[in-house]
Amino acid sequence: MEGQGGDLVTPDIDKRQHRRARLITEVKCEAMNRDEVLVTRDVSVGGLFLTTRKPFPLNSDVALAFSLGPGQPSISCSGKVVYSMQGLGMGIEFSGLKEETRLSLEKFVDEGV
Repeated sequence: MEGQGGDLVTPDIDKRQHRRARLITEVKCEAMNRDEVLVTRDVSVGGLFLTTRKPFPLNSDVALAFSLGPGQPSISCSGKVVYSMQGLGMGIEFSGLKEETRLSLEKFVDEGV
């Protein structure tokens, strides 16, 4: 997004409901008959951001699989694209997280902040 004068407009981080922790890892992402391996830069209990030049459109349903680190169990969950910017990436909001997964994410963020 560009503001006046060509400046980039960044998403309003004050609107975020959850603390985030840095996480750079591969994420298997499936949506719209595309199966891709993308990279995340951060994660929260509510979702994550994926770097990609060709993000899925807003409100796309996605299936995700990733790990919080070496030796950690794989997390498989679903989500929805809530932020999408061509050339930059997309924000995914988790949906229907299992309690065990939510607790693992909460612990990871608390330790990483």
